[in-house]
Amino acid sequence: MDGKSLIVILIMVSASASASASAEVYKCADGKYQADPCDDQSEPLDLSNVGSVVAPSRGYPENLTNETIDARQQDSAVNPRDKKAEIAQYLRKQKIEREIRNLEKERKKAFKDRDDKIEQLRTTGKRANNNLAGATWQQSLAQEMTAVMQQGSTEVESIDRQISALRSELKQL
Repeated sequence: MDGKSLIVILIMVSASASASASAEVYKCADGKYQADPCDDQSEPLDLSNVGSVVAPSRGYPENLTNETIDARQQDSAVNPRDKKAEIAQYLRKQKIEREIRNLEKERKKAFKDRDDKIEQLRTTGKRANNNLAGATWQQSLAQEMTAVMQQGSTEVESIDRQISALRSELKQL
C-alpha cells in the first residue's frame, strides 16, 4: 500500500472518529496498514490525535440541545464494514484511473512507434534506384508499411478496448 493510500485511510478513519462506531487500522509487521488485525497480537492504532480534513465542520446553532446533537451524531454513525467497503471502493477507483492513464500513455507510444517505423521505411525507400530492382524494393517497402500500419492499428484497438472496459467498470463503482 503506498503512502497516498495510507493517508486516505487515515483521513477517512479519523473522519468517522467522532461517530459512535469507527473503523480501526492495524500496522502489520511487514510495515503495511490494513483494516483487519494482522495476527492475534495485533492492536488497533490510536488515531485520536489525527485531525480530519475531510469531515465537514459541525457548526451547530447554539440553540440546539445536547439531545438533538446526539441524535444527529447517531444518525451519521458509520458502520465499520461500510467504511471499509467505501475505502476499498475508493482505492479501486484510484487503481482503475491509474491503469487508464498508463494505457493512454501506451496508446500514444504505439502511435509514435508506428509513425517512426513508417518514416524509417519511407527514408529507406528514397534510396531505391530508378530501375527494376529499385521498383521491386519499393513495392516490398510498401507492403512492409502496410503491415506496420495494420500491426499498429491492432495494438491501438486492443488498448482502446482495455480502456473502454476500465471506464465501464469505473462508472459502475
